Amino acid sequence: MRIDYPPPQPHGEIRQLLPDLFYVPGTVALVPAVTINRNMAIVRWGGDLILVNPMRLRPQQEEKLRDMGRVRHAVRLGYHHGQDDLYYRDHFDLTFWRQAGSDLYPPSADQLLGEGGECPVPGGRFLEFSCSRFPEAVLWLPFSGGLLLGCDALQYWGNWRGCNWSGRCLLRFAGMRSGMQVVPAWRARMSPQGKDTWQGLQKDFERLLKLPFLHLLAAHGEFCADSAHEAVVAAVGRAFPELGRAA
Repeated sequence: MRIDYPPPQPHGEIRQLLPDLFYVPGTVALVPAVTINRNMAIVRWGGDLILVNPMRLRPQQEEKLRDMGRVRHAVRLGYHHGQDDLYYRDHFDLTFWRQAGSDLYPPSADQLLGEGGECPVPGGRFLEFSCSRFPEAVLWLPFSGGLLLGCDALQYWGNWRGCNWSGRCLLRFAGMRSGMQVVPAWRARMSPQGKDTWQGLQKDFERLLKLPFLHLLAAHGEFCADSAHEAVVAAVGRAFPELGRAA
């Protein structure tokens, strides 16, 4: 049976951020005429590669990816992501990771990711947003002083590169601003129905702030190097002011 995989959307070249971290800056069309940026992280462990928030590449860049090492794992961190995961699962001999219930897009998981469970990178760990309405997680890695790979919850924006005019307007209308932030639209969508936002998600961010990290790369926005933890502390404090009063 022939499968019509989504074609590659406009994206840049594979770029190195840290000794064992690479990424591809790309785009995604939310609806017709509305485009925003998205990122795929590529983690190198020895000769193996782990794709986080997978994004289909143009043939030339896919060949470059293959030349970098063996693509062994692909990791979906957010429920509303995954349109290219089936392509990678069918075209690479890899293990596909996602949370239970993160099934908006195929395929099914080869390995369910969970807090306290196995991790495709030795020494790494997953943290799940246990109180959110839809599955989402972050991946912490002990690289270069600590690296946090996320999806939608936390985003760092310094400019609007990769977004068209309609995309920039949509993001700003949704409350997005420059710098690190707990995304307002994510917070509203993920808060449990019938409960106060503070009661639903605050405990998850309290646990996240206990992770030691200097760097952050999410599925959208830009790479935040060297000062990510302090920026996240400030962003969480703005989004959840009761967290600071309780400390």
